[in-house]
Amino acid sequence: MAAETARRYTSEGGRVAVVDLDPDRAEAVAEELDDAVAIGCNVADEESVRNAVASARQMLGRIDHVFNAAGHVSFAPIDDYPLAEWQRTLDVHLTGTFLVCRHVLPSLREAGGGAIVNTASVAALIGMGHLAAYAAAKGGIIAFSRQLAVEVGPEIRVNVIAPGSIRTPMTEPVWLKRGRGDFERGTAVTAEEAILKRVGEPAEIASTVCFLLSDEAGFFTASVLVPDGGMTAI
Repeated sequence: MAAETARRYTSEGGRVAVVDLDPDRAEAVAEELDDAVAIGCNVADEESVRNAVASARQMLGRIDHVFNAAGHVSFAPIDDYPLAEWQRTLDVHLTGTFLVCRHVLPSLREAGGGAIVNTASVAALIGMGHLAAYAAAKGGIIAFSRQLAVEVGPEIRVNVIAPGSIRTPMTEPVWLKRGRGDFERGTAVTAEEAILKRVGEPAEIASTVCFLLSDEAGFFTASVLVPDGGMTAI
């Protein structure tokens, strides 16, 4: 989703810093784009986040918009879920979102305001088996984002997307497992969970994110948009 959002954002005239735990992956995406920069960062580490924000500010000249989309997921029943994995999931999703927002606020204020979009999930809104840590982290992102919106408004808008099943590198192994080794079967099983009977594509999330970052969404803050194909209605 993040890479596709970067493509959409640059296609509309913006410049981006592509930030990833893997610097080579960030560089590969940035090389596709006009005037983009690549930065390696571990969002769960405060010093790494501080340095990444400073580098983005220096290389881009200013920061107006932020999209937090770092992801990690693992599945297990609660009574078998290791504490270390619970902590890792919260560190990447919830703490990572907090750290990026915290350290980017001075740059946004320096630019005269801006917009932040954080990434939650339908797992924060409905019960789903074996996803307790992920759901807790995503629910925390929604709650944190609302509090942040109150604190930094009206100059800075903060919104959240809570996607359903989207075709990404993180979800594809899950669908392969659901299909017992047959990826297409796993995708079809997943698609049955939504009213639209299909999974979402990264471009559909990118358009939603870019809308929330744009002036067209100027009256949106502390909101949660749920691009899920109707999954939460079933």
